[in-house]
Amino acid sequence: MKEEITISKLLGATQLEMAMLLGINASQWSMYESGKRNLPLQAMQQLNAMLQYVVIENNKQSKMPLLSTQQQDKKKAILKALIQENEYQQQLTARKIEKIRKCRTFVAARFQLLDFLNNQTRLKKENPDLLKSMEAKARNKAGKYDESLLMTYEIKQTLLQEEEKRLKSYLDERYLNNSSS
Repeated sequence: MKEEITISKLLGATQLEMAMLLGINASQWSMYESGKRNLPLQAMQQLNAMLQYVVIENNKQSKMPLLSTQQQDKKKAILKALIQENEYQQQLTARKIEKIRKCRTFVAARFQLLDFLNNQTRLKKENPDLLKSMEAKARNKAGKYDESLLMTYEIKQTLLQEEEKRLKSYLDERYLNNSSS
């Protein structure tokens, strides 16, 4: 159900405040807003003056009230904080990607070394437990830093970069351009 816009809401006042401003009682104002009663002439003139002022001010658009400026400053600060947090998350993600790549390089080198060592019959006979231990550690690390983990962080990095573009675009379009006026 669509909420009806009343004169009180249009002017940003409660029904009681409107009644007090117009010098009438609250029930008179309520009945006027519901269309059941007319206002006294003086109250009607005062209401017309208020409405005319608000309509003119709304049409100007160039004059921004103090509250609106404060709200824009708050939005701007929030966007800047979001951009800063995004940059931090990108750095953190980049470090994780680098760590995963280094570990995967280490694991690949270890498996190559194990292949070499397993082909050396003398080392295979002398240190079978060492080779098994090295292989177990390599398999464990390979499982921990697998391709799917790398892909997850790369996707996260891409999303963070897109989010950064949108945040900066939103900040530029909506707030930086308005601050010069």
